[in-house]
Amino acid sequence: MSVALVLPAAGSGRRLGAALPKALVEVAGVPIVRHTLARFADMSEISEVVAVSPPGMVPEFREAMVGVELQADEVRVVAGGATRQASVWAGLESLVTEPDMVCVHDAARPLVQTATIRAVMGSAARSGAASAAVRPSDSVRQEAEDGTTLSLDRSRLWLVQTPQCFATELILQAHRHAKATGVEATDDAQLVEQCGTPVSLVETEDENLKVTRPLDLKVLALLLAGGNS
Repeated sequence: MSVALVLPAAGSGRRLGAALPKALVEVAGVPIVRHTLARFADMSEISEVVAVSPPGMVPEFREAMVGVELQADEVRVVAGGATRQASVWAGLESLVTEPDMVCVHDAARPLVQTATIRAVMGSAARSGAASAAVRPSDSVRQEAEDGTTLSLDRSRLWLVQTPQCFATELILQAHRHAKATGVEATDDAQLVEQCGTPVSLVETEDENLKVTRPLDLKVLALLLAGGNS
């Protein structure tokens, strides 16, 4: 089974308070995107890697990738779009191989476990589409149009994460359909689901942190110092 890895890394870092894209912010002396790629380093299934940078930042990302060691021949960098969806599509359009599956993983999730990646890949190989996810630990309420809120049963809810893996033709079809119909979604699982394919969920470890705010950087540094792997 061959898998192309598409790594959306076009986040601006605005909520992080950083002066550069958050994937380039260094933690323990290493850009976040390199920490993330290291999680895929020993995976022979990965046949191709495309990192999607903010527009105008391709040279900086290429420089950050120098020396990255993966089973794939190289890490290519392409410019993303105005939204995450547009950036993933840019990565898909740039693929030069014909993989069996595509794995989409946020560059801002540098602590994902190899076991989680393999579990999501295995689930997608069986069903065509799978995503990492975790149960919420907090109580959850939904806001109505009038401003009132309704308590939801958290035992029936999932917080969706990445990696997300899909049969290649399935994710290509989903993005083409979205472009043709003007559909916008916050992740690729939504796009695939709207084309009629259910998405299997794989429960992840709590440490699959997404770096978004300054506190996340502190937590990431502590976990890395503690040998999280």
